[in-house]
Amino acid sequence: MKIALLCSGLGNINRGHEVFARDLFDLLRHDVDITLFKGGGTNSEKELVIDNVSRRATCLDHIKVTTSPKWADSVREQERERIEALTFAYAALKPLLEGRFDIIHCLERDVCEVIYAFRHFFQTTPRVVFSNGGTLPARDLPSCDFVQEHSDHNLALSNPNKAFMIPHGVDLERFNPDIETDFRARHGIPDNAFVVISVGTICYWHKRMDYVIQELAEIDDVYLIIAGQESDDSPAIKNLGRELMPDRLLFVTLSHDELPQAYAAADVFVLGSLFETFGIVYIEALAMGLPVICTNHQNQRSIVKQGVFIDMAKPGALKQAIKSLTPSQLQALSENGPAIAREHYDLNKLRARYIAEYERISSSQPRLPEWNWRKQIISNTKNVIRQTRKLLRV
Repeated sequence: MKIALLCSGLGNINRGHEVFARDLFDLLRHDVDITLFKGGGTNSEKELVIDNVSRRATCLDHIKVTTSPKWADSVREQERERIEALTFAYAALKPLLEGRFDIIHCLERDVCEVIYAFRHFFQTTPRVVFSNGGTLPARDLPSCDFVQEHSDHNLALSNPNKAFMIPHGVDLERFNPDIETDFRARHGIPDNAFVVISVGTICYWHKRMDYVIQELAEIDDVYLIIAGQESDDSPAIKNLGRELMPDRLLFVTLSHDELPQAYAAADVFVLGSLFETFGIVYIEALAMGLPVICTNHQNQRSIVKQGVFIDMAKPGALKQAIKSLTPSQLQALSENGPAIAREHYDLNKLRARYIAEYERISSSQPRLPEWNWRKQIISNTKNVIRQTRKLLRV
């Protein structure tokens, strides 16, 4: 059983999506024959860097979009991701064809569409698996053979004939409440301060870091750490932070290995997004023993299990939630989080589930397009239309 794991963003950007790809590869590399196809970094054993136009390439700085100015930055970011994924997918075809893989596991929708469309080129037809990192309902899923969902809520919306559920996991040796840190001292945060941390891209349209800043700025004794990748929105959000919380806000960009030090310096974790497909940062915070405050959505309730769930779209909701936390509440949530992570999200426990699913998928019958009466009618109709147009142009 040979597996190819494809993630165009890995090496180009550092989000939960890319963390999942890296963790999954590291989890399985000693148990199965798996090769990681990534968008950046360096080649190494079983890791291939695939050429692509990175979403951060300077040649994309002048993308033109036709949309409302309100959504222009969001659309540009989506276009950046799309060109990265498509150039990656086409460049990956040659090593995939040569590698004769049984399973090709794709983490981006555009990558999956390209690979599946060309599956008839392969000497041995691969089974194409898509990890649904965007909560796409069944009607919007890319063409594929199998779909990995990450929560029971998402599984219920998926294609029942293709879907299976394995949640994201967390390395409990790396993320645990016993981590010692000097993060506060290094960044001038008082030992007795109440510190909130938010981890995610510094942007308006998804992680809503501006909302978190505006809410916490009104609580005088709260410090805020924002750890995440920068986006086109970041300069404006940083200016907002300097204006509203000049001495109580820290922006940092950290590698995934450095994140535990920042988590360990905080008292509470907050994410301002209105919805997440999963949110690896939730379970990292739980594993670290941090109380989690997040959006009141069925999916987040099923993932976090014990947290503070609020209407993140409502002004004042986050401020009120922070001010209402009692010492006993904080202690209970802090104690229960690591237990939840151990029971549901321990990567070592998830290893066996991944191997079992891959074996099931590998033993399934690969599917190729077949000629049938429906395709014959469509083909004939297109030919009639084509010939008619030629005659009309004469």
